[in-house]
Amino acid sequence: MKSRPSPVRFVIFAAPRTGSNLLCSLLNAHPHILCHHGMFNPGGIHHARDRGDLAAALGTPLERDADPLSFLDKIWQTAGREAAVGFKINRGEDLFASDVLLRDPSVRKIMLKRRNRVRAYVSEKLAQITGVWESYDSSVVAEPPKLEVDAQALQKHAQNNAVYYAQMEAVLTATGQGWFETHYELLGDWAEVTRILAYLGIEATAPLTPTCRKRGVDDLGRVIANLPELSEALRDTPLFQDIHSRDVPDIHSHQPVR
Repeated sequence: MKSRPSPVRFVIFAAPRTGSNLLCSLLNAHPHILCHHGMFNPGGIHHARDRGDLAAALGTPLERDADPLSFLDKIWQTAGREAAVGFKINRGEDLFASDVLLRDPSVRKIMLKRRNRVRAYVSEKLAQITGVWESYDSSVVAEPPKLEVDAQALQKHAQNNAVYYAQMEAVLTATGQGWFETHYELLGDWAEVTRILAYLGIEATAPLTPTCRKRGVDDLGRVIANLPELSEALRDTPLFQDIHSRDVPDIHSHQPVR
């Protein structure tokens, strides 16, 4: 009897508020993929939302933090008949586990970025203030509070994210590994999703309906109290265009092209 091939292992590296929950829920919607969310999140073990049955097998955050390598083995073992299994890890989460994953050539890497650095910063600040980091089908999205944005803090945040990705890419290059780079702004494009699936060795044959919903507002004036002043402060910087760019629409479903 021919044995089944081992599932493809993958990890999504992402700075906060770059669409990682959206990408996780998109991939997990595919019948041949099991994609967890933030498995190394300091606040808990965020397995795939439809797989609560895995909680006992994965253990507790204390057990995870005491032995990250054993926890990684548990993650890979959660795949049943799925052809690929993976999860996301955000900037600043378990540096030891991140380094192990980066240096493991058997794990495929997806680098998820967000082109609009202003919206990434504002979204992260709002999440920190409200304590709400994700929205799903049944979530009630309240009107976000307004905040004052400091231009220097914004620029530092953008630089920190750039360094985060550059350091990971340097490790991958030094160890002779490749990776797949994509952006939040491209996740609404079925062709891009098809390329991501192909990178994981998965055929794009089924409709994908993410359970995650967009939280950001289209009009930054609704959330940035000092928008005119911020715009002027950023006029001669690379971030000026970001502050005036429209956001991408919410994604409700992806359909394969026939």
